[in-house]
Amino acid sequence: MNAGVFVGLDIGRSSLQAAARPAGQKWVAKADDAGICEIANVLTSVQPEIIVIEAQGGIELPVAGTLATSGLPLAFVSRRNVREFAHLVGARGDRSHAELLAHFAELARPEVRPIPNTVVEQLQALKTRQRELLNILALERSRLNTRVTPVQRNIRSHVYFLEKNLASLGEEINQAVRSSSIWQ
Repeated sequence: MNAGVFVGLDIGRSSLQAAARPAGQKWVAKADDAGICEIANVLTSVQPEIIVIEAQGGIELPVAGTLATSGLPLAFVSRRNVREFAHLVGARGDRSHAELLAHFAELARPEVRPIPNTVVEQLQALKTRQRELLNILALERSRLNTRVTPVQRNIRSHVYFLEKNLASLGEEINQAVRSSSIWQ
């Protein structure tokens, strides 16, 4: 952990934006599995004292799950607290929301709740299985070009099965994060 480095992570439907204070570093990635892993790797190398994420009703859960399995210190904060903080410090519109969250992390220092090892192990196993299914799904989709109709039907059926399983795994990951101590 790098004492004195505070990160704000703004999670949108299409992108992830992270900002660190006091250095002023910024990172942007897509809000897909590759982007989440990219942000996790960057933040793991930075080793911040705290990463602040605004609780938004669920879209932050896959990101939180990945960061938790990397052993990064997370704190969820309410939108209301961040809005009040922005008003108090006279936040300008030229700053990104990630920068505002990093500033909040630096000044407010919300409590980091450690995640039990059992939850981390569960999340790691679920994320590993998710990556495996994504690789299999990519292979099956590449096989859809076959001209043999019965084979195409079988592949489509398998793709559908894999997509359903991925959705179920995503829900399990979200539920594991929701039930962990970082969410409460």
